[in-house]
Amino acid sequence: MIRIFDKNKSKSESKNQKKNIPVQYINQKRIVDINKLLNRVRLNKKNEIKRKIILYSSIVLGLSLLGTLIMFLK
Repeated sequence: MIRIFDKNKSKSESKNQKKNIPVQYINQKRIVDINKLLNRVRLNKKNEIKRKIILYSSIVLGLSLLGTLIMFLK
């Protein structure tokens, strides 16, 4: 793509032309399926519970390994 700039235009005007962003309409209605939103919330809650279980089990495993290491060193 070849752009030809007018010599009379300043650089700021040419930069402003490049930075044009399409405007989104605020009053535009969107169709939202409440079941999809609720399913996403449920999945996020399940994933959060899984992460907590993994975190706590790894902490317990680490502490038990540390305890057994200390017992063998004594």
